[in-house]
Amino acid sequence: MDISFKTTEGRFNYRVAGLLVHDEKLLIMQDKGQPYYYVPGGRIRMNEKSEDAVKREIKEELGIEVNVNRMLWVNENFFKEESFHEQFHEVCFFYLLELKDEEVLKKGSKFVVDENGKTHTYYWKSLDEINNINLYPQFLKEKMSEIPPHIKHIVET
Repeated sequence: MDISFKTTEGRFNYRVAGLLVHDEKLLIMQDKGQPYYYVPGGRIRMNEKSEDAVKREIKEELGIEVNVNRMLWVNENFFKEESFHEQFHEVCFFYLLELKDEEVLKKGSKFVVDENGKTHTYYWKSLDEINNINLYPQFLKEKMSEIPPHIKHIVET
């Protein structure tokens, strides 16, 4: 069971996100019909370690195996989702990942994956390019160019 629940005040999500960087480009994704981009990841399940969750989510979304390098950020994010107009309180662990092989790179700088009927378009974008797009959470635009030596806590409201 995913750790996500809805209340009268909004939705709570406990999630992970995986940061894949290759040739100074970050892998981001966009869902069909959505005006924003984000990094791969998803909700943590009950009794699942966050590190295991990020590996599972990347496998489910991209069909690839990754190694976890380390956690970079813990992000508390309070936002209103643009499409569904739902208030969110989200806690997310951002992990720096490493590809186990380079198969996903053969798909090119833009590729589409169907995940159980949901269409995701993936893009390898340079750090300069991500500054000019609607990427969430927004702190990634600034912080991706300065990877911290230790875990940082970031709160966005």
